[in-house]
Amino acid sequence: MKKVMKTFCFTCVALVSFLMFLSCGGGGDSIVTNAYLGDLPSIAKNYADKLEAKEQELKVNTDLEKAFTLAKEGELLEEEAEKTIEEHLANNPIANIPYVVESEYPFTINDISVSNSSDTRINFNVKAVMTEDVGKNLFVYIKAIDKEGNQLTKKNGVMMEKAARRSLKANEEVDIVGSLDGPADLVNFDKLVFISKEAYKN
Repeated sequence: MKKVMKTFCFTCVALVSFLMFLSCGGGGDSIVTNAYLGDLPSIAKNYADKLEAKEQELKVNTDLEKAFTLAKEGELLEEEAEKTIEEHLANNPIANIPYVVESEYPFTINDISVSNSSDTRINFNVKAVMTEDVGKNLFVYIKAIDKEGNQLTKKNGVMMEKAARRSLKANEEVDIVGSLDGPADLVNFDKLVFISKEAYKN
């Protein structure tokens, strides 16, 4: 009887320890808070990993009925990701994003913020003041780097003046908008770099 009770007590302790481990996040998503983008990159990465796993499961599946189930689960996961990220940004707005300008542009920057995001794309808004008159179609090119200067996303981003296709005057306040693919790759984000068109193409 003592042996049975001892085994029972050990099992209870192990179960409680496991539940405490889960409650502390041991069995949940991994969150690494970035100094400038907060939890957004980690949230996007967690969903990107789940969606990738679901996609791989669907690829190797040979059962038609299960294929429909997996596809539906993928759709629901996409919807959950969109809602979670939208709510996160509503409660945790991101602004004052650090940057460096490596190419000549006809404006000075007042602030850079995240306007919205999904698990696959992050959209930025640059509030700037024109320093000279510019004709139609002001294009701006960006990349994201870590502290060592390594590019974080697979592709560079393109931005343009929000109203688009209009002439801009010196001293005019403008909003420049654009995006980068892969917010999940920005866990180690340090700054945005404003690059030239030539650097964008390379």
